[in-house]
Amino acid sequence: MSVDPPRRKPPRRLVALASLLAIALVACFGCDTRRAPAPSAIATEPSAKPAPPPDVALIVAYGSEKKTWMEEEARAFEESSPKTASGRRIRIQAKAMGSGESVQAIVDGSLKPHVFSPASSAYVALLNDRFSAKAQRAKPLAPAGDVVVLSPVVIAMWKPMAEALGWPQKAIGWSDLLKVSADPKGWGARGFPEWGRMKLGHTSPEFSNSGFLAVLAEAYAGAKKTRGLTAQDLDAAGTRAFLAQVEGTVVYYGKSTGFFSEKMIERGPTFLSAAVLYENLVIESYAAKTPPAQPLVAVYPREGTFWSDHPYSILDADWVGDDERQAADAFLAFLKARPQQERALALGFRPGDASIAIAKPIDAAHGADPKQPQTLLETPEVATLEKLLATWRQVKKGADVVVAFDKSGSMRGKPLEEAKRGAKAFIASLGDADEASLVFFDGTVYPAVGPKRLDAAARAELAQRIDGVAASGGTALYDAIASGYALLQDRARRDPARTHAIVVMTDGNDEGSKIALGDLKARFPKDDAVIKVFTIAYGDAANPKALDEVAEAARGSHMKGSVENIGQIYADMAAFF
Repeated sequence: MSVDPPRRKPPRRLVALASLLAIALVACFGCDTRRAPAPSAIATEPSAKPAPPPDVALIVAYGSEKKTWMEEEARAFEESSPKTASGRRIRIQAKAMGSGESVQAIVDGSLKPHVFSPASSAYVALLNDRFSAKAQRAKPLAPAGDVVVLSPVVIAMWKPMAEALGWPQKAIGWSDLLKVSADPKGWGARGFPEWGRMKLGHTSPEFSNSGFLAVLAEAYAGAKKTRGLTAQDLDAAGTRAFLAQVEGTVVYYGKSTGFFSEKMIERGPTFLSAAVLYENLVIESYAAKTPPAQPLVAVYPREGTFWSDHPYSILDADWVGDDERQAADAFLAFLKARPQQERALALGFRPGDASIAIAKPIDAAHGADPKQPQTLLETPEVATLEKLLATWRQVKKGADVVVAFDKSGSMRGKPLEEAKRGAKAFIASLGDADEASLVFFDGTVYPAVGPKRLDAAARAELAQRIDGVAASGGTALYDAIASGYALLQDRARRDPARTHAIVVMTDGNDEGSKIALGDLKARFPKDDAVIKVFTIAYGDAANPKALDEVAEAARGSHMKGSVENIGQIYADMAAFF
């Protein structure tokens, strides 16, 4: 059996100490413990971790044509948990914008990006010129930057139409489009009368790179040069006549290259015969959710074209600090790494990394030719680029626009005041050779003010009429559109060379119109809408579905606006003209 070991008695000194402690505790019983916290209360708390440093938000203003790639890579970059040397985590705020739109916003101070990545280095030169002039600084705001991807500017055509011009055996150029346009028979001269007339689309060169380079390529073709275009070349009668002829085939303009690509695929050959796009957008069309009835092909104009070289320029600005610069450098290195470059190739771009071979989908099966372009044009000096825009404004197709303005009772207060401001800015942005009419409506459609050729006196009068309007009554929306359409019909017959359009803004549903929505849409020709209708749904009470249906039926465009952005919506509408 087991035996417990004998217990040892505690030493006498410990017994005495324990007795003294017991006496002390008894003496303290009932004392004010607030002055002497219990031992547990004075125990040392674990030291709190220091707060992490704030994230670095890297603002990247980039050309919208690379949106898919840029958004994918921005998210992948963030998932790698990148940090600056100071330990700040990097976040990407990518803003997809037209290249010209970005330049305007940076110059006027409404946009302060850390990185500027337009579609073309031509816009880097324009930004530096305009920012230096405004800020009175000699040092460029935007360095030349690194090329991240490439895509040639092309004329996207329906394959049967390109074949009717001799493609692919024959190199096609701007002059071939002009021959079809100038012939009274249109495509009938090529044996296809059912195709109607030649209809070209490109973006506004004041907002978008593809439109800017399209007009520059037209000017080179008109001057019969491939290098060294000058201001004197742009003043030459032959160059101006050629520009005017090509621009005369344009259905209308716009801010977004993607818009023309999407609408071309959605609406088919009756909408556009050809559009100036990027090669990657032609390739993308083969993966569209609803493939077009006919395939698109990329035509590389025989007179020459440009690379859209997508520079990545870290701005030398006072709002770009050390951490932002480090973040920008890190993101650039990520974009130039091989996996990201190979992903760009899969999306139809040509990699900025020359070591990566051009392969599928840049091939004939996707409407592209990896051996093109054969003839590249030179970007001229910035003074010539500015002159080009001024020349385009003078020779471009004129516009005849009816502005239908909702003054119904629901517009009272700030909605009416902001809509007035936007409408006046819209009219102010139209060219001196353009014409405009005002049609006010509430429950009644009032007689038109105009048409008026937009000289200084006419602009002032129209602005005054807009300022003087007051809100009341219902919303005879469909009758207002029908009235504007009737107003333009005779003028469109007499002057088919102009763009004829209605821009209608409303904040509500139709109320009490004599014409129904279906009957209104039936008035617009299905194959060739000579009069386009552009609609703005203003506020939450508007009916965007009905307005979108009207815009689609009349081959225009639809936008949604609010009190906060109606001015910008009107500005976006102005880009179509």
